[in-house]
Amino acid sequence: MSEFEIREMTEADIDAVVELRHSGGWDERRSFLELMLATANCRPLVGVRDGAIVATGQGVVNDPVGWVGSIFVDARMRRQGLGSAMTEEVCLGLESAGCRTLALIASDLGRPIYEKMGFRIDAMYQIHEAAPLPTAPAPPPGTALRRMRPADMDRVGELDFRATGEDRRALLGALVDRGWLVEADDSQVLLGFLVSIQSGSAALIAPNPDDAACLLDLLRHLADGRTRAARAAVVSSHTAGLRLLETRGWTRAFEMPRMLRGPAIAWDPTLIWSLLGFAFG
Repeated sequence: MSEFEIREMTEADIDAVVELRHSGGWDERRSFLELMLATANCRPLVGVRDGAIVATGQGVVNDPVGWVGSIFVDARMRRQGLGSAMTEEVCLGLESAGCRTLALIASDLGRPIYEKMGFRIDAMYQIHEAAPLPTAPAPPPGTALRRMRPADMDRVGELDFRATGEDRRALLGALVDRGWLVEADDSQVLLGFLVSIQSGSAALIAPNPDDAACLLDLLRHLADGRTRAARAAVVSSHTAGLRLLETRGWTRAFEMPRMLRGPAIAWDPTLIWSLLGFAFG
């Protein structure tokens, strides 16, 4: 068997990575990979054998948490330990960057690998889907819905940390032009926000269900119905949140475990209504 090499992804790798992931049904596009390469706290890797890219992996540093994601292996080369090798390399990079807890969202294929590596289930995300909406929602009375601006990032970072227990300011700041927020008319208090990488999914944080409902409708409005439905994600223990999704026209599609290695994270999942992506939480 020829040698398997893991190295950092470069711009020159994008075409090959897009082709590899498409071969497995993944819809992560060129713009997603370009963003990862341009964002300092993202660490995309590729695995190479015989000069060809056959595997990918990615780490994201959100002090004190590091996210493991985008672990993918060419279907012709699975069951050879390549996925485990990619995951271990990502984990080593995150731990070297000072991350005390590692987190990921596991597929059925990956879960046994992660369990052997010491990851444990922390929560179950129920993924719901809904068709796009033709018009943008009206914000709740006494609030305003508007595009996000760079000057909003301190408030966004504070609310996001309250929800996730992670410092995601670098990642969310790189996506500020894809963000929206709900704020109070009179006091400019931030009530919730939505930041998207791909159509149909977003980091969606809101303490109040009415504000969350507005942003969930906005997520549906922004979704590209030609390629995918909008996706919400609520932990299975958040029964009130699950009821809200059902009453707003969302349908349960599947469930995925959030897994951790290391100390527990002080987070509030009742504030989380959708995920930036399965590689980011």
